[in-house]
Amino acid sequence: MNRVPRSAYIHIPFCVRKCAYCDFLSFPDCLGRKDEYVRALLREIELSPSFAKCTAPLTTIYLGGGTPSLLDPEDVSAILSALSKTFGIEKDCEITLEANPGTIDEEKLSAFQKCGVNRLSIGVQSLDDSVLSTLGRIHDAKAAKDAIESAQHAGFTNLSCDMMLGIPGQTLESVKDTLSYFLSRNIPHISLYSLILEEGTPMYARYEGDIEKYVTPEQDREMYHEVVDTLSQNGFFHYEISNMARPGFESRHNMMYWRAEPYFAFGCGAHYYLGNERGRHSDDLSEYIEALKKPDVRRDDVWFSEETISEEDRKKEFMLLRFRMGSGVSEEEFQKEFGVDVASVWGEKLRSELEKGLISHEDGAYFLTEKGFDLANQVFMDYI
Repeated sequence: MNRVPRSAYIHIPFCVRKCAYCDFLSFPDCLGRKDEYVRALLREIELSPSFAKCTAPLTTIYLGGGTPSLLDPEDVSAILSALSKTFGIEKDCEITLEANPGTIDEEKLSAFQKCGVNRLSIGVQSLDDSVLSTLGRIHDAKAAKDAIESAQHAGFTNLSCDMMLGIPGQTLESVKDTLSYFLSRNIPHISLYSLILEEGTPMYARYEGDIEKYVTPEQDREMYHEVVDTLSQNGFFHYEISNMARPGFESRHNMMYWRAEPYFAFGCGAHYYLGNERGRHSDDLSEYIEALKKPDVRRDDVWFSEETISEEDRKKEFMLLRFRMGSGVSEEEFQKEFGVDVASVWGEKLRSELEKGLISHEDGAYFLTEKGFDLANQVFMDYI
């Protein structure tokens, strides 16, 4: 595998209001610090070759958050210009920006596109107003539909919509209605997530940390299978356990993660993977900004190493991540990556998973079965 990073993640930690289920690093009501934050980002990007000792033209860029669509187009343009100057950007680079309904309109989206953004990931979650209220989203169903239609009018064809399942009060009919609208608008990529109650969030407190008291596993799986079956019948490929796309619209950036490829990451709280080093940035907004104001910024001021990945760790990650993907664990790719046969390393676990019906083996690869998708954590635990 090429260990030279060809991707960059940029974390934009601002949001209008923290959603009730969210434990991502984000700061509501801090937009007043946007300009100094962008200046810090630009400086970090500029300094990164001296920190990492390597550069290569980027093939994917992802602006995530938080709510990156709160940035002005001029900010996005400055960030992409800095990445281009520092690394170079390939002509067909996939450049994704996460956007939330209620923070975008057609004019702003057109400006983002002119900056170079060519893929939008819209945080819809549901088109049921009662479900959106439960989640604490800032938008309603109409605003979500307006955002999708504005994106398409602005010229975006590579669109992804997030969809959440297993929410208290959510019905199978509301899931079907949301899906029907996505299909009517020819959305080519859907990310589907079951609600997880994260400790420290309002929803964790509200539901006492036990989602199964309010949504049974059977109800959650019924919703999941409804989405997967409907999308499969409409030309979507289940290319990753939580993502489905029409051919050619898979998220290239996210596939980079699932292939355990190295990548740069910039911004407060962002996590990077360079060489065999995984590390992070400070999750304190002021600490991050102030570190990059120093005239003699050192690597250790900004990039905090967390672990060195051993060969054994990489073999585990290969299995864990590839089983998430529709393409599965390729025997040929494992052999090419590590110089040994996958069965010689993981034979006992693979045989056990085959016997339990969690995986299948065909055409030189191991795949999760339908049962395996529902019980994926049982497989993943074998490689942790």
